[in-house]
This record gives sequence, C-alpha cells and structure tokens, in this order.
Amino acid sequence: MTEAKPAPDYINRGAGVRIWRVAPTLWAQLGGLLWAPGMKEPWPTTEKEHVASCQANPDHTPPAEGCDCGLYAFYNPRLAEEGGYWTYEASPLYNRVVAGVIGVAGDIELQEHGMKAERATIEAIFTTGADDDELPIPRAELAEAYGAEVKDSSDYEAFCAERGLIVFGPEDLD
Repeated sequence: MTEAKPAPDYINRGAGVRIWRVAPTLWAQLGGLLWAPGMKEPWPTTEKEHVASCQANPDHTPPAEGCDCGLYAFYNPRLAEEGGYWTYEASPLYNRVVAGVIGVAGDIELQEHGMKAERATIEAIFTTGADDDELPIPRAELAEAYGAEVKDSSDYEAFCAERGLIVFGPEDLD
C-alpha cells in the first residue's frame, strides 16, 4: 500500500467524489438529509461546511496520521463506482445512495484511491445512480438543501474547472 502524504497547500478547494446514503425517515432527516454510507454520521443542512470529527480521539484534528478519521472522497467518479458503495450490484442500499462532488479544505491527506479531508462543502449531486422516484428525497431537493447543483457524473472535470476546484489523482502521490 502506498504511504499517504499531505496535499499541497492551495487557496482553492480540492475536488472529490463523495457517496452518501439518503436519510429514509423524518427522524433521520432531522440530523441531515445525507449520511455517511458506513457510519451514523449526518451531513447537516444547517451548515454550509461539514467539519470532520474523530470518535476515537476527540483531542486531534482530522485527518490525523495513523487514524481513520476525516471526510473521505474518491478522486473521480470512476474510482467511486469501483469503490463499491455506489453501484446496484455492490450495495443493498442502492435505492438510498447518491454521489456527488465535494470541495475539500483544511488538512487533506491524499491516498491511493482518494483522500481524507478536514472540511468539505457539497458542490453537486450526481444524476447517476438510482432513479429519483427510488430515493427517499429527490436529487433536486437534496441539492437545494445543501446549496449545490445537480450534475451528470460525466461532467465532473468540466464542473470542477468551472468552480475552480483542484482535481487530484493517484499520480499526485509520487
């Protein structure tokens, strides 16, 4: 496994592809409409920027070296699809999963397939994936709640360029 290294220091946000579960019930939606796929971590709609925290050690700022904390994102939509949460075959929760673009900031740790970040904003929700009528909340409502846009995943790089988001890739580990 390639050793992780910090991302270069930039003024603009970095771009990443994030996957979320859509909250299925009113009770869950009180925490946030989008939740981390493998944890009980909501992304609140009340704050523009989501800040990572560490359950194991609240005394350090994520992403901390040697710890799994931080906000995870893939480098691009292809790697996100290969990651296993976003496709129907890989996820039994497919009808509750969406993906999109996040703008990462603060400390960012580049890894083999993606990154871990200290903070992130939701920039876009992808049209790719389950049909809107299969989701508990349609994409347009999700995007509006987070101040984001709805975009096709094939427009990822153009969207990032338009927004001034810095696109990283595995080659940046060298």
